[in-house]
Amino acid sequence: MPDVDVAILGGGCAGLSLAARLAPTRLSFRVVEPRRRYDDDRTWSFWRTGPDPFEDCVRASWTRWTVSGPGGAVLRGSRRFPYQSVASGAFYDRALDLIDDARGGSIALGSTAGSVRPKDDGMWIETSDGGFSARHVCDARPPARRPAYSQFFVGREIVTAQATFDPDTVPLMHFRRGYSTGIDFLYILPFARDRALVEVTSFTPEPPERADMRAWLDAEIVALGACNHDVVREEAGALPMEVGYRAPEVPGICHIGLAGGAARPSTGYAFQRIQMHADHIVAQLLRGEKPRIPQDSAVSRFMDRVFLRVLAAAPERGPALFETLFRNTPADRLERFLSGSTRSADRLSVMRALPSMPFLRAASGLT
Repeated sequence: MPDVDVAILGGGCAGLSLAARLAPTRLSFRVVEPRRRYDDDRTWSFWRTGPDPFEDCVRASWTRWTVSGPGGAVLRGSRRFPYQSVASGAFYDRALDLIDDARGGSIALGSTAGSVRPKDDGMWIETSDGGFSARHVCDARPPARRPAYSQFFVGREIVTAQATFDPDTVPLMHFRRGYSTGIDFLYILPFARDRALVEVTSFTPEPPERADMRAWLDAEIVALGACNHDVVREEAGALPMEVGYRAPEVPGICHIGLAGGAARPSTGYAFQRIQMHADHIVAQLLRGEKPRIPQDSAVSRFMDRVFLRVLAAAPERGPALFETLFRNTPADRLERFLSGSTRSADRLSVMRALPSMPFLRAASGLT
């Protein structure tokens, strides 16, 4: 008999989200995670479209957000789909508590997963602490190759000496020029009048120099009037924005997280899709099926590919396109679409909101 029903390789957002759902079930599992301890190292934000086990980890929730482009600022909002932020520290604590309470669950911190191969009626996983067997393997380790197009970001959570921010409204995309070869914007999560995560972001094929992004971030913080402030923490990273970006399929292994295509190619949003994938996998396992991540539909892949092609071909048009999208799409439909909706009405609303010619030209090159 295998040592566990499910081996989870990687204890980041995807691995812990899956473990949290396995914890109350009859299935046994082991998470293999190289980190020896967890830090409050990042923030996941998204439009809340459904429940998940981490709702009590939500740090802040907003019903209004702005996008500012060449034509001015656009204010949108929704009480049905609030924009929420989950603090990673609370997320990690919640997941570890659920694993500790699981009768057949465990996490091996400070352990690195190596090769995975078939053995008897399951899989054998080599780790830095020795090997073990599992009936199923869910691998959250990121793909080795770099995506063709990505979202790069650097941010700082700061506390200011004076009231600087509007805690009721998220500046979602306030566009800038000249910081990369792609599309650049400022993003702020205002937790209080004197506290916020201030982040600079670039959509571009090549990673910007980290020193350049930090200098840009310094300038934005000064421009906000926050000359006197304390830095609580910093975060930086990259999210893939490429249709089909995922790890190569391997028999007996279900790739999850970014390796399983969790990041929405046209936006980089991943948290909600990770939660949906985790629900899907656990339902499959409880039915006695092999886990498999659902693929995006051909229509979704085509729309994302066309949109990314337009952004990559003419990044200078990106700010106006995003501004138009947020200005013209009916309430709730855009937010639902960005969160992974496949409803025809949402897709059509997004298509109608944008100028047709650049997208028709991009589409003609893909057909």
